[in-house]
Amino acid sequence: MEGLLRVTPEQLITTSNEFSSKAGTVGSLTSEMMNLVTGLASGWEGEGSTAYISKFKGLEDDIQRMIRMIQEHSADLNEMANAYRTAESQVVELAQSLSSDVIV
Repeated sequence: MEGLLRVTPEQLITTSNEFSSKAGTVGSLTSEMMNLVTGLASGWEGEGSTAYISKFKGLEDDIQRMIRMIQEHSADLNEMANAYRTAESQVVELAQSLSSDVIV
């Protein structure tokens, strides 16, 4: 394996939590925007209104996909943190199992 790990599991978890929070923020903002756009229909009638609202609602799938991707990145960071912790724990166990009185 090349390179050095310059991040702690705690840093990964903190970043994961930030990603998760941002996913929630994006979801909330998307909901608010959808409500605003839908609200336009009460004062804006015609083909232009219908086209605009349809186009905007068409973005919702892309935004939901982006939210899922952010959540996946959050889960990946948590998984990496757990893998680092497990590896560190295994190294400690292995080191403790080594004999310290090898040279007599």
